[in-house]
Amino acid sequence: MKNFIKTHSFFIIFSFLFLLILLLLSCQREDIQYATGARNNPNYLRTEYQNCEAHCIIENGLYFEKSAQKIITWGGAHNNKFTKTIDIRYFNTERDFVIRVRSSNGWNDLMIDGVSSWTHGPVAAGVWQTYSYPLHENWQQCNLESFRLKVGGNGPAADFFISYNLVGVCDPCETLFIGEALSCGSTREAVYTLTSAEDLSYVNIEGSLIDFTGPNALITILGGNLASTQSISGPISNRIIKIKGSLRACETAIIHVSWNATNYGGPITGNWSVRGTNQGDIAPVITGLRCH
Repeated sequence: MKNFIKTHSFFIIFSFLFLLILLLLSCQREDIQYATGARNNPNYLRTEYQNCEAHCIIENGLYFEKSAQKIITWGGAHNNKFTKTIDIRYFNTERDFVIRVRSSNGWNDLMIDGVSSWTHGPVAAGVWQTYSYPLHENWQQCNLESFRLKVGGNGPAADFFISYNLVGVCDPCETLFIGEALSCGSTREAVYTLTSAEDLSYVNIEGSLIDFTGPNALITILGGNLASTQSISGPISNRIIKIKGSLRACETAIIHVSWNATNYGGPITGNWSVRGTNQGDIAPVITGLRCH
């Protein structure tokens, strides 16, 4: 009898753990980012697209996306019994064209110029999923990617027309200092990238964040041998950021900054500059960033 109780208890515990693992795996699958034919990176750093000549792409750096939304209604006497909202975002990387899709009602197919292209099954409501395809081998800046995209499943399909002039890749060994605003709400984000054509044994990147509140800004630096410091100067709501160190020739440093703020509208940063050992500007000063 005791052996039966032990065996029965073990079976119950094992069954519970097995079901729990299945549940966790199913939840994780909802957030998987699918891609075809190329790299898959769910953490693409993106900002708003202006035009193909206003930007260039730094390897593994910032990408420039367009977005669109459709609200679909159907059913009932007035064709409005049911509704769903479909959002898409799209951009090019160094090698791929990327489409991200989300529907408030879920979806299960992507039709590109009439060809079913999604092979990974149903996508849950409210979940972003990513589809990509490789660009032509010899693609050029401002080449046009255009096609009709239908997002199908769980109601009538949403019909979009994609038109995107490709953003070119930056010269990997040209001196560039670029800043972009990513978010301008109460939680703000900006990214600065620096590439130098020459070795910089000493580099000083300095700028300010406007209407700063809360604890220190979160600063993440990728590339170079650089470290950051923060201080208050002038108005207590302005935070001075200094990033010092060294950078090899043709190497790119990507500096991602996020912080809290209280005001809305206007620039979110002050001017940012970059200087070397001779105290002269290595690249033109970046004036205060604004969201487009």
